[in-house]
Amino acid sequence: MSKPSRRRRAPVALRVNPLVFVTSSILAASAAHAADQPASPAPSGALEEVIVTAQKHAENLQSVPISIQAIDSKKLADLQVTSFDGYAKFLPSLSVQSFGPGSAQLYIRGVTNGGDGLHVGSQPLVGVYVDEMPVTTIGSNLDVHIYDMARVEALSGPQGTLYGASSMAGTLRLITNKPSTTGFEAGYDLTANTYTGHGAGGKIEGFVNIPLSDHAAVRLVAFTEHDGGYISNVLGPPETYPTSGIVRSNAGLTKKDFNPVQTSGGRAALKVDFADHWTITPTVMAQNQRADGAFAFAPAIGDLSIAQYSPDTNTDNWWNAALTIEGKIADFDVIYAGGITTRNIHSRADYSGYSYFYDQAYAAGSYPTYFGDNFRDNAGNLISPAEYTVSSNNYKKYSHELRFSTPKDWKVHGVLGLFLQRQYNYARDEYHVDGLADVYSITNLPGVLYLNSQRRTDRDKAIFTDWTWDATDKLAITGGIREFKFDNTVYGFFGYGPNPTYSNPSAPHASSEALCPANTFTTSTIWPCVNIDSRAADTGETHRLNATYKFTPDQMIYATWSTGFRPGGVNRVRSRPPYQPDYLTNVEAGWKTEWFDRRLRFNGALFHELWKAAQFAVIGQNGITEITNAGRSRIDGIEADVTWRVTDAFTLTASGTSLRAKLIDAACNIATSDYSCNTPTGNHPLAPAGNRLPVSAKLNGNLIARYEFKANDFDVHLQGALVAKSGVIPALTVTDDQAIGNQPGYASLDIAAGVKHGNWETELYVQNLTDNRGQGIRYTECAPGVCSLVYVVPIAPRLVGLTFGQKF
Repeated sequence: MSKPSRRRRAPVALRVNPLVFVTSSILAASAAHAADQPASPAPSGALEEVIVTAQKHAENLQSVPISIQAIDSKKLADLQVTSFDGYAKFLPSLSVQSFGPGSAQLYIRGVTNGGDGLHVGSQPLVGVYVDEMPVTTIGSNLDVHIYDMARVEALSGPQGTLYGASSMAGTLRLITNKPSTTGFEAGYDLTANTYTGHGAGGKIEGFVNIPLSDHAAVRLVAFTEHDGGYISNVLGPPETYPTSGIVRSNAGLTKKDFNPVQTSGGRAALKVDFADHWTITPTVMAQNQRADGAFAFAPAIGDLSIAQYSPDTNTDNWWNAALTIEGKIADFDVIYAGGITTRNIHSRADYSGYSYFYDQAYAAGSYPTYFGDNFRDNAGNLISPAEYTVSSNNYKKYSHELRFSTPKDWKVHGVLGLFLQRQYNYARDEYHVDGLADVYSITNLPGVLYLNSQRRTDRDKAIFTDWTWDATDKLAITGGIREFKFDNTVYGFFGYGPNPTYSNPSAPHASSEALCPANTFTTSTIWPCVNIDSRAADTGETHRLNATYKFTPDQMIYATWSTGFRPGGVNRVRSRPPYQPDYLTNVEAGWKTEWFDRRLRFNGALFHELWKAAQFAVIGQNGITEITNAGRSRIDGIEADVTWRVTDAFTLTASGTSLRAKLIDAACNIATSDYSCNTPTGNHPLAPAGNRLPVSAKLNGNLIARYEFKANDFDVHLQGALVAKSGVIPALTVTDDQAIGNQPGYASLDIAAGVKHGNWETELYVQNLTDNRGQGIRYTECAPGVCSLVYVVPIAPRLVGLTFGQKF
């Protein structure tokens, strides 16, 4: 039978008339110019300025009326940051769920659902950018190696005006160092480290900046890193599958510290100045990462120990090519930024725990729809039902943005931009059972019990504008709007094979192949037929209003109202209704201040966020994750950071966030307009009104103390960095939360001591000095009511390292 063709989508024009009218009116009113006030010189001993580009142009952090947590290049080096985990722990408004390298889900300000990461599921809540290019991917975020970076910026709250793609809760930006024509520069860093009592590692990193002429320069970066393992695969207890009597064993697979990681990559950027005011900067980045083993342990088995019954490995390879063109047309700044990101992930993972616990439930009669004693080979003999997964996830993302900006010294100044993005994602998960009979396998895929094979395409268009009126030399009013259109499609297959049979005929299995449309079976190994062909498309807009008042050049307050939006979609299970878009409204009041001759910096914000129709993931029949809308949630909080240069030698830095994030309405298994959970038949509450939102801690903060002094001709530094957070709940659903157990709070201390002389520097550091077993995430391999073994992904254990580097 021929495979059904995809339906062609008619293009839909983007509505732009309101923005064109507003922009034209603003430009007409901008004939008057206002001269900038000269900045006062920095007094001796003042804190260094932090330059950010959060509002699409470079400016002092203290002048930006947005809640931003920024880590500049010096601080990244001081804190030995080389990976996502390294900087994430020093951004207290950022919450993370991660099962290992390259698998992080990001949340900001407690807008968390604890269930992102599905390829057919909700879009991410936090947008991730490298320089000007969005690199957010469905499923998990890029784990970009941090070296030769200018800074990391975390923007809290909806950023849907200037950053539309997946920025409902906030935006994370990684800013690289750019080529410079000012002179030759180069450097390298060597590191050796070991997890005490566990695996050893190290890294080699280097960069070079070469001016090619007065108008051109190239910057090259390369690195390779090996992280030692610290989780051990130990011999599991003898366990028997009750329906077959077969004993599962992992003998021959045991290994100490079986989760090492190897990461290599680089970056090349060329900067060319041409004409009078034009610059072109092409950049290419690439990274290859291989992670073996698992990054969770089972407390019931032992500390940092797990029993895996099949090899685990994950390779994550990606590259990004970007082009930025900057110039001027008359008085207007013009920037084009575009590029492509390609990412390929291939993994194999043990899934035998799922088989073991569901087999037990089947034998006990509590799960009659499981295969049970029908795990047989072609000769009819019983076989082990142990499963393992083989997965491939291939991404390709294109984006283009064109912006026009007025001069900053106009009394009314702003930006107008166009944005276009398209992302393709082919996700394939094969659930293998070795020796499984062909009759029980997916058509044309012997031994594959269950298959996910879907192609997802997300299309985004937007026009945006953001304008500021300098009403006086102290008061500024800003307004922005973004009009967007999305058109997202999913096409493919998920389900079991076509011929399941059961000893209990009254409980037939819901075979997805059997649910495929008539005459749609194919001989393809991509999918035996198509039972998912869905589309979510709509238009909408997001907004921002801001008022800023400067008492002095060093003290400012601001108030912001902003909105965010995330598209809806469809569930894989046909019996589940589609999930609807969700919306976030943010109201905040903040301050940016410097005191005592700019030796003390104190910034912060109070915020209230209302999350409507929040999308949450719940575990449904057969452990299949489904998306539902949970009604309204409310998040109230405060975030603040302080930097104090106590003396010229001693600096203290502290930052923290306090959250109160709760459901206003009950979360129902099937969303209803009144959230009573009474209808339709079978509906029930997952969590009551007032229940706490998962994943984010009520309190999260850090304290860094650094002392720098001279010893003869040597520059010496001593540093301590403390990170602490309160406990969190791992899941929204009350029964799941109770079965998995809450994650307790923890504190972790890093220390470092270093010496610098001339062009070289060396440092000895210890991360997680007390070897605290802080819990990053808790989970079970399948529905918590069925799978009783709980796994914990810990923060990394104590790491001792020595670095040496030179700069020329």
